[in-house]
Amino acid sequence: MSLIKNELTELMASKGFSQAKVARAISVSGSTLSQYLSGKYPGNIKALETEISAFIERCNERDRSHNITIPFVMTPSAKKGLELIKLAHECKEINVLYGEAGLGKTMILKRYAEENKNTVILIEADPGYTAKVLLGELCRQLNLSVVGNLHDLIEACVGKLNGSDIVLIVDEAELLPFRALEVLRRIHDRSGVGVVLAGMPRLILNLKGKRGELVQLYSRVGFALNLGNSLPRSDVKAISSSVIDELDEETEDAFFTASKGNARRLSKLLRGAVRVCRINDMNINAAAVQQFAQMLIN
Repeated sequence: MSLIKNELTELMASKGFSQAKVARAISVSGSTLSQYLSGKYPGNIKALETEISAFIERCNERDRSHNITIPFVMTPSAKKGLELIKLAHECKEINVLYGEAGLGKTMILKRYAEENKNTVILIEADPGYTAKVLLGELCRQLNLSVVGNLHDLIEACVGKLNGSDIVLIVDEAELLPFRALEVLRRIHDRSGVGVVLAGMPRLILNLKGKRGELVQLYSRVGFALNLGNSLPRSDVKAISSSVIDELDEETEDAFFTASKGNARRLSKLLRGAVRVCRINDMNINAAAVQQFAQMLIN
């Protein structure tokens, strides 16, 4: 068996790849790959093995990239966010966490959910979320039937949540329409559970309503934490240092400047800089960060 064929066989076994999956990845027919693996391929073996070799390298490189993990870091911003959620949970009130995209709001929500698995319901809204869809998802997470009209579903959710120690968290809540927000208010009022709404800055405007129609909901908001437009330098330093040991001041400045205080952009920079430096067998420095930053969309 050739070296390439042996590497492919081992990769398929370790990853659980089918012949059909590999064939699609290298743009050949299933029969072609089958003939190659059985030693009966009559075509240009060298050209085929070139494609297979490139596929194997892509898989290996993907594995190396995935090994560059960005852990959750208890930055001052993250700590404030977690305290806001905890306050809503313990005091059973409605709190709001908002800020620009890429500041780590979702990571904060997921961290709290992981630490309180049995008492947190986390819902990630999308543009298709109506009041009925929201209630359906809540029912599913509460192991309730999703059959019935809005009134029936609200009654079922209130009955299950009443007297519980659950906190209901909704991410990307700025996508929820008026009626869905009213449903959340109603469930909060009748069951007494805490609610946390997280999203972009326009969430605050949505909670007021264009014509003040959500005044009953907005008046119930206990606290609202604004994470702002960007992370402070201390947060960027803490996140960068969690991935890179012995981060020098010049490189730290490069990460802060290139990331623009955005956690999502910083994660891409960290993964990219580490990957580039590994490939070139060099230490991570400011020049490498600046070089990779030029490839990111501003």
